[in-house]
Amino acid sequence: MTTPHRRRQRRHAATLAAAACVASLGLAACTDEPTAPETPAPVVAVSGEFGGVPTLTYTPPLTFPDRRSAVVWEGDGPAITDGSTVLLDLLAEDASDGSSVMNTHDSLPETYTFDETFLGPSLYDLLKGHRAGARLLLTETSNSTPLALVVDVLAGRASGDAVPNDDPALPTVTLGTDGTPTVTVPQDTDPPASVVVRTLVRGDRDQVTDGQTVIVQYTAVAWSTGEIIDTTWSRVRAPFVTLVGDSKPVAAWNQGLIEQRVGSQVLIVAPPSAAYGGTASPWADETVVYVVDILHASTLVAPDVEKQDSDEATDEATDDSK
Repeated sequence: MTTPHRRRQRRHAATLAAAACVASLGLAACTDEPTAPETPAPVVAVSGEFGGVPTLTYTPPLTFPDRRSAVVWEGDGPAITDGSTVLLDLLAEDASDGSSVMNTHDSLPETYTFDETFLGPSLYDLLKGHRAGARLLLTETSNSTPLALVVDVLAGRASGDAVPNDDPALPTVTLGTDGTPTVTVPQDTDPPASVVVRTLVRGDRDQVTDGQTVIVQYTAVAWSTGEIIDTTWSRVRAPFVTLVGDSKPVAAWNQGLIEQRVGSQVLIVAPPSAAYGGTASPWADETVVYVVDILHASTLVAPDVEKQDSDEATDEATDDSK
């Protein structure tokens, strides 16, 4: 398997700085308590379905007297806790003229550890106390630029309905409080001769299709010893990004992930021929057990492809300095 990307906090220092700038350009200015605006803050309407590109509706030029935040809608997924992994889709506009400052919806969501050191105070405060599935709006003016930021929070772990696995011939999976899986291989049991796939958590988002780019968390365990071969469940690792339908990273993943729903957790037992067989890997002769959390799947599209909007959600800006 291709070595997953290291967590992108260092490599994306510039991106994080940009995201922090979107939320609060010049964080030194945030050390003073914001003053209440003399006139009501302008209304920014946010529309569009979760998972699609949001639309900001307002009449530029706007000015934002201080930093404000609003909840477009609450999430009902896993809670955002310190040290947890979150995926963020970000859309930011310069409200003076409506021009785009940042849009991750045309590529892939950014992966972060929920930690003030990495996120910066502004994004950290915006996300604190929310759950995956939330859509949040932040407005402020910094360096004379009025900025409107919409943040869609995607879960960093499987989120859905648990599906019992009552087959004693298959490994069992238990989850830590942060979603980290522990895999127990049944003793004195021969591994299956062909690929076995079991859904452990059934997500409720779109199905993964052939050719899509997916973002996953995974753990790989050797059947013969129960040893962890590889895992992304670490502060120093990022979720893994790969293309399905092209035998990447291993053939069994095509069978195990395609047609699963985003948000699902899947158990995949792969014999050597569908795992690392025929490679120089030290695990070439090993049956490998994978537990894969599907966090995101998308077919990347050109920026000018229109997205369908849903019911409009309009929020008066709410002062978050209280």
